[in-house]
Amino acid sequence: MNSRQALLLLLLMTLFFTQQHSFSQKTKQSVQLPDISKEIMKMRENDQKNRIKWANMIRKGKNNSQKFIDFTREVIAVDRKNTARMREIISRYVWPTYDLVGKEASNGAWLIIQHADRNPLFQAKCLTLLKTAVDNGQANPSNYAYLYDRVQVSRGEMQLYATQSSTNNGLTEGQFYPIEDESGVQIRREEMGISRSVEEYAQSMGFDYSIPTVEEAENRAKKRIFNYETNLRLARKAMNAQDYTTAAEHYLIVARSYGMVTTQDFIEASKALALSQHKDIVQAYTFLTRAMTRGWDGFNDVKDHADFAFLRQANKGKWSDLLITAEEMKLDR
Repeated sequence: MNSRQALLLLLLMTLFFTQQHSFSQKTKQSVQLPDISKEIMKMRENDQKNRIKWANMIRKGKNNSQKFIDFTREVIAVDRKNTARMREIISRYVWPTYDLVGKEASNGAWLIIQHADRNPLFQAKCLTLLKTAVDNGQANPSNYAYLYDRVQVSRGEMQLYATQSSTNNGLTEGQFYPIEDESGVQIRREEMGISRSVEEYAQSMGFDYSIPTVEEAENRAKKRIFNYETNLRLARKAMNAQDYTTAAEHYLIVARSYGMVTTQDFIEASKALALSQHKDIVQAYTFLTRAMTRGWDGFNDVKDHADFAFLRQANKGKWSDLLITAEEMKLDR
């Protein structure tokens, strides 16, 4: 992430909560769970404070420093703590609705869950509960749109509302993750109460975007299918020949085929990256997480396998996250 993108991210985070939520409460209202409401607001405050500081460090070019690494670990620890508490709250009260905690705290609960990326099955569970609350007029529809896209992208699926984008670590211009029925994306955003146009949102994230016509969208889809099928065939051929480096290169392309890539593709991709000791080995941890997000429960069966030995020592922090995620996911099945 470059300095310009970091600054844009900082501005977004400071404005996002109030700009996106047109339903923010203007006056103090009576709620059924005032103590829970206050607790959620405190968690939201800590969440935003940490992320603003994190973005500031990136903007100042400190993202390679040990201080940044240590602070990132602190942010992760706070996220895990917030997620654990939200799991308890939701287990007891279901979704924190307007009536239960007030509009502001309900929006705050969504924000905490939106950032619970290390617990994707919990996010998916919350998505269902949030949808019910939205249908009952007890939660913000735009929150559902953002969380829906977040869950889809975490699974390697296509998003609907163009809320999730990649900055490619600042190496190239950012872009939206693939969008289903792309030509109708603005209509869907408006239906969910997202006031900012998709073009404006892209610009705020540091890149340009224009909605394709139906024909353009269909042509893009055909190209994605061709790329997926071609690279999957070449990846499998290379794996059979034990040319793991070549297989990994093709699987990295396969894994970007949102909406087509399968759970088994992710597992094989992580294996190829591990066996080749690939320079992009960090992606292997992401792929295994996505497989688990889709319901794959075989991680405990492969974690000690020789094919994944390199993963166990290449990035011990990421490997530890995988182990924790596998255990935490048992709570959300």
